Amino acid sequence: MLILCFGFWQCLLFAEEQSVSVRGGNQELQTSVPAMKKILVLSSHGGYGHTAAANTLIALLGKQYQFSIYHPIDQVRVMGVPLRENFYNATLKHGWIRTMNFIARHIAPGLFNASRKQLEEMVGSWIDKEKPDLVISIIPFVNYPATEAARKRDIPYLLITTDNDLRNWSYRLEKLHHPNFKITIGADLPLTRGLLLKKKIPDSAIETIGLPLRLNFTVRKDEEKLREEYNIPQDKAIVLIIMGGAGSKKALDYASKIAKMDLSIHMIVCAGRNGSLKRKLEKIDLHPSNSMTVMAFTEKIADLMTMSDLIITKPGPGTINEAIAMQLPVLVDNTSVSLYWERVNSDMVICYGIGDKIKKYKDIEKKLVKYLKDDQVRASVDQAFADIPPNQFHEKIGSIINEMASKPDKIAAVHD
Repeated sequence: MLILCFGFWQCLLFAEEQSVSVRGGNQELQTSVPAMKKILVLSSHGGYGHTAAANTLIALLGKQYQFSIYHPIDQVRVMGVPLRENFYNATLKHGWIRTMNFIARHIAPGLFNASRKQLEEMVGSWIDKEKPDLVISIIPFVNYPATEAARKRDIPYLLITTDNDLRNWSYRLEKLHHPNFKITIGADLPLTRGLLLKKKIPDSAIETIGLPLRLNFTVRKDEEKLREEYNIPQDKAIVLIIMGGAGSKKALDYASKIAKMDLSIHMIVCAGRNGSLKRKLEKIDLHPSNSMTVMAFTEKIADLMTMSDLIITKPGPGTINEAIAMQLPVLVDNTSVSLYWERVNSDMVICYGIGDKIKKYKDIEKKLVKYLKDDQVRASVDQAFADIPPNQFHEKIGSIINEMASKPDKIAAVHD
């Protein structure tokens, strides 16, 4: 049953070489356009961060490279049973976090260890088919066998992480042999660079450039015009509530409680892909001073963050990474157990001084008043954002990829 339930991350896209016909007089000349270099990406359907990272790479480099995106976990079979990723999204939707923590800690490592030969052969077959100049992985657990497939074919391997806790990402990487390997990380933390160094990954192979950031979070739109576009009151502070793209009951819990408070605020609540949640949110009774907009799944999170004064969210790395880029104060939900690899993000918010945790629902009103109405606190948070090193992913990932895809020689001397 657990085998049927377990599965994490991917997406699908194919690219073909191009040619063009050139006509001159009575002759037709067939001229081949120089083939673009190819990148094979290993991604996932679990959550949304992996798909967003893949889309970001294509947006940044799609004119320079042909991208082929594969989902290895969808293809893995254990005792003939395929691993699937829908269960991961269901745990977030229904709040089965302890179940997922148990699976990720105690079952996933064994499943992936048993499947390492299958994974290596699978990735190797994709490399043989696509003949890429570089393999990029944006998923955890599979990277040791995938690097072996690339190493045996002399193809460079780049691991782009989307978490600030790399325990799942570095699984079995202490056995890494690939001489042309690099890994990008979001920040230099004990569970990022510190963990990788313990795994004997060379310091020279680790690039601290920030987590992948969608391009619309690197520019800022006019807040007043956005409020008009989304029919949001101009005179109210906005509290944005996002609990993941799958839609979580937590969003309903927070919206229901805040709705009753006399705060004179406007809430924007994201229901994700959860239609039932959206209908329940729309039935909430509001205090006369408050108003609310309920959003279904949307790609325009940057617009919502631009308008907002505060965000309440789960401790996922993607939304917090985006909030930091938009300099939006963060209240992180800690009212119940969280995914173990996401807990570091709550600590990071506290360490940076850009927000706080909500451990009990009774503390919501006090924290909202503090971060929305206390001028000293707002000034302190503004200074804290100014002190955080900027995300450089969109500026630096291109040069890393260009170097790796262009040079057959070793990038980093990885241990035998």
